[in-house]
Amino acid sequence: MISARKVGGKSSQWDDTNNSGFTLIEVLIATLILVAAIVPLMTAFIHGARWTAESRDLITAVNLAQGKLEELKNRPYASLESGEPVDPNQPPRPFTGYPEYTYRLAVIENDEKNLKTITIKIYEAATGKEVVSLTMDRGDWK
Repeated sequence: MISARKVGGKSSQWDDTNNSGFTLIEVLIATLILVAAIVPLMTAFIHGARWTAESRDLITAVNLAQGKLEELKNRPYASLESGEPVDPNQPPRPFTGYPEYTYRLAVIENDEKNLKTITIKIYEAATGKEVVSLTMDRGDWK
């Protein structure tokens, strides 16, 4: 505490009797506590944003695959060519309006049950990584 003599009954400007402020150590400790609380929250927000983007991409791929299967479901049974794709070394086909995705179809015929199993695989166009695969059975019941 800094003090000075009283001059003429009045305390001088250097008389410090108010100890209600924060010390430097208290401010540093409070800052460390805040940082320790904020860093995990920011990490959670960053991971959440990444997971949201991945989920959006997966939902888009599933919707594209489902749409293509619906197209094939509406085609006549006889027009579904068995053995597609003929050459697996051919590049996957692009989706119209979605250049970031490509797909491959496989149609396998089961003559005993009048069934064709159709599998569609969706790939990322940039990496060639498979994103999703959906399968449906299509029957020729008369």
